[in-house]
Amino acid sequence: MITRTAPTGARLWLLVAAPLIVQFGVAGLGAAILDALSLTPAGKTTLANLPQAILLVVAYIVFGVAIWLVARQFGNPREVLALRRTALAQGVALAVGGLIVGVVAAAALEPIFHGSASQPIRAGTIDSLTTGLAFGLSALTIVVGAAVTEELYFRGLLYGRLDARFGVASAVVGSAGIFGLVHFAPNTFPALFALGLVLGLVRMRSSSVWPGMAIHGANNAIAVAGLLLAAN
Repeated sequence: MITRTAPTGARLWLLVAAPLIVQFGVAGLGAAILDALSLTPAGKTTLANLPQAILLVVAYIVFGVAIWLVARQFGNPREVLALRRTALAQGVALAVGGLIVGVVAAAALEPIFHGSASQPIRAGTIDSLTTGLAFGLSALTIVVGAAVTEELYFRGLLYGRLDARFGVASAVVGSAGIFGLVHFAPNTFPALFALGLVLGLVRMRSSSVWPGMAIHGANNAIAVAGLLLAAN
């Protein structure tokens, strides 16, 4: 019987970073190809553009697969990614409370940093079956796909490795900080960091990523609705 040795040192952190690197690579290469073929508005990301919507789906599928493959290097993926059951009442309470805190924090920070206004993503014009399909696909990917995969990564894989190496406080703060940084939008960092702290604390209290996924999905749904309202 072969016993798997858990990665350590530099290899550990390279493995942890791998899903992000792969996702950014796929998204960047895909965006360059779409731009070269003139399939997207120059310098703009719109949810109603079908090629961009398809690229978004592909990028998050690749991200999810990469997370799962890396998690296998550390043990049972379900345990590594904190895909654990939690009491329904506790999970609902944490999800509702966390969402309220996250929304209030974002609302308080918006007048100072103007994070939403500085977002490079727009809903786009929905004036045909194709653009409507693209918007629906983009919205579903952001609300479900992004919420699931990002929680598996930031509050699952990354949180777990930080907790094991540096302790729970570092896991909560570190995963929140990296969550904010990798969105590459300075004006949105404060709100994303605040949301990341909420999600990290919920992960700590529940020992599971499920309540955080619910918060993240609801938060993204609010953001997509805001983009749609702004377009009209």
